[in-house]
Amino acid sequence: MRIAMIGWEFPPLVSGGLGTHCYELTKHLSEKGVIIDFYMPKVRYEVADSGANIVPVAFTPITPYAYPKREDFFQKVISYNEKCASLVVKGNYDIIHCHDWLTVPAGIKLKKTLRKPFVFTVHSTEYDRTANLFPWDRVVDIEKAGILHADRIITVSKRMKAQLIDRYDADERKIHVVYNGVDPRRFTGVKMKKPKERIVLYFGRLTVQKGPDFFLKAAKKVLEFENNVRFVVAGTGEMLTQLIDLTVKLGIQDKVFFTGYVSDEDLPKLYVIADVFVLPSVSEPFGIAPLEAMASGIPVIISKTTGVSEIVRNCLLVDFWDTNEMANKIIAVLRYEALDRTLREREKMEIMDKSFSWGNAAEETIRIYRGLL
Repeated sequence: MRIAMIGWEFPPLVSGGLGTHCYELTKHLSEKGVIIDFYMPKVRYEVADSGANIVPVAFTPITPYAYPKREDFFQKVISYNEKCASLVVKGNYDIIHCHDWLTVPAGIKLKKTLRKPFVFTVHSTEYDRTANLFPWDRVVDIEKAGILHADRIITVSKRMKAQLIDRYDADERKIHVVYNGVDPRRFTGVKMKKPKERIVLYFGRLTVQKGPDFFLKAAKKVLEFENNVRFVVAGTGEMLTQLIDLTVKLGIQDKVFFTGYVSDEDLPKLYVIADVFVLPSVSEPFGIAPLEAMASGIPVIISKTTGVSEIVRNCLLVDFWDTNEMANKIIAVLRYEALDRTLREREKMEIMDKSFSWGNAAEETIRIYRGLL
């Protein structure tokens, strides 16, 4: 089985779960005998070896999550897709598999040209990325086209499946939920000296979708009762300046540390020094970071609007907007040793289940491929 897979980023440089997903999925598909040619923009670094054949297409400044609402940006997307299609059409493939809206035009064109099945993985929608506040209609229209023309749609949670049906009028019979996974080996056995202060960690893009402003507002409330705590905000994004200003407005700037970009190599070290991990996403189709934190043995607090909450049992849930309850749960984990120990032990046991493995995700993807062939 030979697959033309079209994406946007690949480790070691990733800006979100899309890059991690593409690496792990192609790695495990390759191990199971599927031949993958992965088409992506040219980059100036050496990408990680997953077993897939990386096909660089063209240099482009476009990223999967941050894009200006300008005509020239849209033209760059179209140009990249046309270049992808011109290369893929030369190959002998069984299936065309595209990831998110940035690759949809190529997928539709190749389906018509090659008369091959088109699989469309929806990691997030324009509504998710903008927290339902300011979706760009042009992007929504491309997503609708991909959903309409795809022979099979893969998405990462039941929550996302429901959104595709309700907002995009997707054919439910075409949609398959394949949950993301985690490789717990990356996050076990890491040794780091614990800081004197307790560490509450946020790791994710600094965007309205992920709710980092709610994290800081909860931090303010925690610090009213617990002084020996530092809040670490890890990641990059367009909200950085706004978040720094917010710490000053809240009077907690001395208790918040912004790390900036965190490499794959440094990420396990960051998890191991943390006492609590918090991800208060406004709209999160899945959320790989909570699984990584669980594999590291850190108590995890996530919002109820996080897709991964469908499959995990041993984490604490809050409404993203309820910063009082978020603060209460943070304080409870920091104060009560029994709660802290129980969460750590049960999370690590739970994360070893096969349902959280990338191998399982690859097997389900292969079943989808075979169903089309």
